[in-house]
Amino acid sequence: MYPQLAIEAAAQSDVGRRRSHNEDSFAALPYLGLFMVADGLGGYAAGEVASRMAIEVVKSCFEEGDDLEDTWPYGAARPRDRDEVRLVLSVRRANRAIYEASQQKDEMRGMATTFAGVLLGPGMAYIAHVGDSRVYRLREGKLERLTQDHTLLEELLRDGDGALETLEALSDRASAVTRALGCDESVAIESRVEATAPGDVFLVCSDGLWGPVPEERIAGVLRAHGELSLAASLLVDLANEHGGPDNVTCVLARLGGG
Repeated sequence: MYPQLAIEAAAQSDVGRRRSHNEDSFAALPYLGLFMVADGLGGYAAGEVASRMAIEVVKSCFEEGDDLEDTWPYGAARPRDRDEVRLVLSVRRANRAIYEASQQKDEMRGMATTFAGVLLGPGMAYIAHVGDSRVYRLREGKLERLTQDHTLLEELLRDGDGALETLEALSDRASAVTRALGCDESVAIESRVEATAPGDVFLVCSDGLWGPVPEERIAGVLRAHGELSLAASLLVDLANEHGGPDNVTCVLARLGGG
């Protein structure tokens, strides 16, 4: 989509130490400026099918150049940029495709997935996410999270008064995802636009990374290892060293100078 952009990328995924199969899916597509992770929800039917569909549908929307902007609902607040529109609507299309597929076969009923994606354009990064897969940015050695998890924990913390007491009563459910692709015909997709700078490193990852591995450890790996393929491999190793409780996936993209 933006062949003039110089983007380095790498990705790594692993089943982890406690799961029998990998329900994560991902894509690192520098030629489109598009980087994505989807995590099929554990305990749901065909989570790996849902995550794969999410990645494939969004990818196809950009590769095929569909005029998604024409489908933006009348009266809805419009995103600030055409590329934000395209990203959000492609994720919306993925949600609809997963939901419709789940209604057609009993073995797929209830399948769902989280999603996090970054579209890199000239001077801007467009971010869309649903669920608890995350997007981070490393800039000048500082790691910043650019997404807020759609989980019971984060919603309670945002609510303020009385939230911590409620959280204590629901501690075993605190990490439950409150929205995901495929659960309903429509879903609230959170989006964000960020100005970029040469050298920015974007990390898109499933909770199999950020859950067991402290953010400072993640930042340390990214600061110490400029080779993205090595950094991605080391991040997956870290997750497994911390018990590997879940599938772990990370996608890295770095903007070049000029």
